[in-house]
Amino acid sequence: MSRLNNLYKKMVEFYRGDPARIQHFVKVHSFAKLIGEEEHIDEKTLYILEAAAYVHDIGIRISMEKYGKQNGMLQEQEGPAEAEKMMKQLGFDPDVIERVSYLVGHHHTYTDIKGIDYQILVEADFLVNYFEDNMSAETVKKSVDKIFRTETGRHIAEEMFFPRTFEMSETWAQDNIQELDDFIESQGIYIRQ
Repeated sequence: MSRLNNLYKKMVEFYRGDPARIQHFVKVHSFAKLIGEEEHIDEKTLYILEAAAYVHDIGIRISMEKYGKQNGMLQEQEGPAEAEKMMKQLGFDPDVIERVSYLVGHHHTYTDIKGIDYQILVEADFLVNYFEDNMSAETVKKSVDKIFRTETGRHIAEEMFFPRTFEMSETWAQDNIQELDDFIESQGIYIRQ
């Protein structure tokens, strides 16, 4: 079994009894993997991104235990050490642990994003949070315009929250019949009537 699958299972155990947290990281991972693959990031970066997506919110539980609350700053403060501990137990390479730790410690910081893995993790987390937090269309639009940089992430956001509807002209049927007639004629096809 792969280390990523082991990390996935370990995070399910970590959030035992908290289906909302489990569902959250699973969805973030799914979007992150899709965006990473569609943006053609290299295999190692995708591996790091997937691991980071699983553990990105690992600091929530520790923040709640220590402070009785959790927010982005506390998640970034408390998450890296817990992610490092879990990943070391599962045998991840030190350079992977180091980068994942960095991503966990910065995934709520939206300025000075360095690295495609960081960018995609932020976008994937936003895609899930928009829905889970029932954000207004205006808020979603503003943050997509301000933060999203990948073509795939922007496309997913637009399809999910701002789908373009099919607009028919008043003459759409006539236009399509004419296009079909033109094609048939160009192909030299004779149709009996």
